[in-house]
Amino acid sequence: MSAILIGVAGCGLGDQDARSAPEPPPSPTAPFTKEAVANEVGAAADASGLPPGDDSTAGMPEGDWQKCVAPWMADAPAADAADGFAATVRTLRKQGWKLTTSHAERDVTFRTLTKRGWKVYARHYAMDGFGTEQPVSFTAVKDGCELPEEIKGDFQDTL
Repeated sequence: MSAILIGVAGCGLGDQDARSAPEPPPSPTAPFTKEAVANEVGAAADASGLPPGDDSTAGMPEGDWQKCVAPWMADAPAADAADGFAATVRTLRKQGWKLTTSHAERDVTFRTLTKRGWKVYARHYAMDGFGTEQPVSFTAVKDGCELPEEIKGDFQDTL
């Protein structure tokens, strides 16, 4: 221990009061919480011209899983849904989300994006029978989140 004190004293720091020592720099990135993810996804959808979305889990099974899922869903005008969906994905990518999967099955477009321990499962449903609107969803799920069986397929990649 005396070697450390001698080393510190030799650098001219031994006389400084501990209270005046510089604080460590702030963390370079704030925690990426459910709220932060939900705000980022919601803001990207808003900026892309999609209508206001529903970010609730109402009507879904109760449980701790809701602490690690941030849903966002809206019915967009059919004429604007595909463009709004694509613009939201582009906005998220500009914010550091990495596109990890991209495919379509029949009339559903799927995109999966990842960032800092979260996945966003993006879906655009352009099926007949929805009338003048088409559902668009961006559901963020934290890695390791244990989803109930009855909704697991809705919040995971289909590949």
